[in-house]
Amino acid sequence: MSTVNLRTLVELATNRRLAALRYQKDTGVGDDRPRLVEPYNITPGQRDLMLRCYQIQPDEGWRFFMVRKIKGVQDGGEPFQPRVKVTISPRDIRIEGPADDRPPESDRVAAYRTMVSDALADDAVTKEEFDQIRRFVASSGLTNLEMQFVHASLFHSCLGAIIEDGCVDANERAQIRFLHKVLRALGWGVIE
Repeated sequence: MSTVNLRTLVELATNRRLAALRYQKDTGVGDDRPRLVEPYNITPGQRDLMLRCYQIQPDEGWRFFMVRKIKGVQDGGEPFQPRVKVTISPRDIRIEGPADDRPPESDRVAAYRTMVSDALADDAVTKEEFDQIRRFVASSGLTNLEMQFVHASLFHSCLGAIIEDGCVDANERAQIRFLHKVLRALGWGVIE
């Protein structure tokens, strides 16, 4: 995501305006429909910044998007009444990503993380997406430990964004259950 898009996103959130996002999925499944969202927070993940928002269209519900894959942000044309506390601020513009001394992810781990994140972005994982991810795991040589690391780090990032405002409502609990169910169906859930 460009700094201009990030500034626009922060400005829209600060002014409680809907954002129209263009999000590029790498899975090849889905379409390029704009997503009309209420932006709430940006959380550093293990390798990516994650935008947490409530999507109004095309399908309604809580969503997480990798910030680097947001290709465009525009004013959605309407104000919104926050469902939870909005915690995006101008300081998020300076976030480059988590700084640590870990070695870079292997290409196969990064590809797996992207595929799973893309599948989760719609709050419904299709059979085609499950099949594509499973074929990738079988052909890439991804180890169980690598898969578990990706699942745990995605769960950690999403959970951190959910609890940032200090409360967890029924919809957010459902989102946590959905995330766990998908990760478990892919081979490893955080709670076994």
